[in-house]
Amino acid sequence: MELISLFFLSFGVGFSGAMMPGPLLAVGIAETPRHGWQTGPVISVGHAIAEIGVVVLLALGVAAVAQHPTVTSGISIVGGVALVLMGTAMAIDTLRGRVTYDQQAGNQGGGHRLLIGKGITASLSNPYWFVWWATTGLAFVTKSLEFGFIGPVVFYFGHIMSDFVWFSLVSALLWQGKRLIMGTGLKVLILACAAFLVFLGVSFFLDGIANLI
Repeated sequence: MELISLFFLSFGVGFSGAMMPGPLLAVGIAETPRHGWQTGPVISVGHAIAEIGVVVLLALGVAAVAQHPTVTSGISIVGGVALVLMGTAMAIDTLRGRVTYDQQAGNQGGGHRLLIGKGITASLSNPYWFVWWATTGLAFVTKSLEFGFIGPVVFYFGHIMSDFVWFSLVSALLWQGKRLIMGTGLKVLILACAAFLVFLGVSFFLDGIANLI
C-alpha cells in the first residue's frame, strides 16, 4: 500500500460512514436553515478536532506494540470483520428502505451555540463512533504506521476530507432549497460504498491471516 492509496482508501471508507444518518448529519441538517451553506464545513471542523485526538492516541498505542506481528495481525482481522459487517448492514438497510434523511431529525439537538462545539458533541455522543475507531479505525492506523508517523497523518487527512466533502454537499443542497431525497442515484451510491467496505474488509482479514501463517 502506498501513501496515495492510503489516502484514497481512508477517504472512501470515511465517505461511506459519513453518508449514513447519524448525530452529526442530523445537526448539519437542522442547523443549515439558520447558519447557511457553511454549516457543513464548520461542523466538520468540530468533528475533525474530536478525531485528531483519537488518531494520535491510537498511533502512539499501536506504535508501542507494532513489533509484535500477532498483535497487528489480530487488529487487521478484527478490523476486517468490522468492515465486512458494516458494509453488509449498510447494504441491507439500504435495500430495505431503512436509510432516510429527515430534515427535522436534528431538531432535538442540545443548546450549544457554536457549530464547532456541536460538531464535537455530536461526534462524542455517537456510540458507533467509538466502536468504529476501536475496530476499523484501529486497523487503518496500524497499517498506516508501515510508513512511519507520516502514515497516520495521511490517513487522518484522507478520512476527515470525506466528512468535509459530504457534509458540505448536504448543507449546500439544503441551502439551495433542494430537499435531500433517498432517490435511486443515492441508493446506488450507498450500495457501491457498501461493496467497497466489504471488499476492503476481506482484504484486511486475509492480510491478517497471512501474517499469522
